[in-house]
Amino acid sequence: MAITLDGLNLNDGTNYFVLNDGVNLGEPQTTWDEVASYSASANAQVNVQARKALIPVTIPMMVKGSSVSNLVGTRLAALWAKVDAASYATPLTLVWDSESYSIVYSSRPAEIVRDVFFQLGFQARFTLTLMRLPT
Repeated sequence: MAITLDGLNLNDGTNYFVLNDGVNLGEPQTTWDEVASYSASANAQVNVQARKALIPVTIPMMVKGSSVSNLVGTRLAALWAKVDAASYATPLTLVWDSESYSIVYSSRPAEIVRDVFFQLGFQARFTLTLMRLPT
């Protein structure tokens, strides 16, 4: 399965692996729980409303590296450069096989689990969550 996020191959079979179980391109989300906003802006709820029609995409992943610095400073850093896209002027592009989706919101996972028993290198497992426009 070929999947790229703005040119970064998330399933290259060497550094980045998409775990097939749990991959979900998402169904249209119709209701959102309202979250407290700590913004001083008078229009603090605009972002919540704008994201109401977006579709959550979940991609369980494993990232491998030859050392902690290679895993964190190189492999994950390259991924975070794509994922930390809230301030990007143009949306990210997610290409799944032959279909393309515009990603308008993304965030780092809340939890990354590093496998301390993996002897041939270092790996981190997490689920990448993105929000795409409906097609």
